[in-house]
Amino acid sequence: MIGEMRWLHAGLIVLMAAAALVFAAAGASAQDSKLDQFILSSAAAKSALTRAEVNQATAEKIVDSCVDFAKAHNMTVSVFVVNPTGTIVDGLRMDGQQPNNTNTALYKAQTAAYMRASTHATANRLSTDVQRITRTRLNLWLVPGGLPIIVDDQVIGAVGVGGSRMDEQCAYYALTKILGPQPPLAKDPPKGTNATMGGQPQQ
Repeated sequence: MIGEMRWLHAGLIVLMAAAALVFAAAGASAQDSKLDQFILSSAAAKSALTRAEVNQATAEKIVDSCVDFAKAHNMTVSVFVVNPTGTIVDGLRMDGQQPNNTNTALYKAQTAAYMRASTHATANRLSTDVQRITRTRLNLWLVPGGLPIIVDDQVIGAVGVGGSRMDEQCAYYALTKILGPQPPLAKDPPKGTNATMGGQPQQ
């Protein structure tokens, strides 16, 4: 009887371990599938020699959603989505946008991709003139409107918006609509501090 109980106990342990492996595999598969739908396919990755970057279909949806937001608020914008190295994946310049609006949208996207953080948060962090001057060779654009694109804790690109009074909100709306809930936006620093870029008009 004791021997039978031992075998039964051992069998239960084996079954529980097997079930745990199945659930773990299912969880990993679900996690991979979420990331997989937004990054390059295996065939494209083989050609690009990298996979963890936003695919064109997702980039286009982000751009279109930002444009929808702008139209709903009677604005025009320039918007770019770039990969983690700052290369353009998709972009659009609405009618009436000036060259500086279009350029700053791209600079914001590239800054967010490089810093792995929003341009607003980076501006807050680099709050003194010395901090900013020592980073001039990095070509950072420290104005709100650039957000990293993060899925499953992986940066797969960034979006930058320029030319409106709600650049950052436009980018945030687009990411939320296409990718789901996003971390809260950075807030302006307290008045009287050196970090004033976050509160300046967006370009």
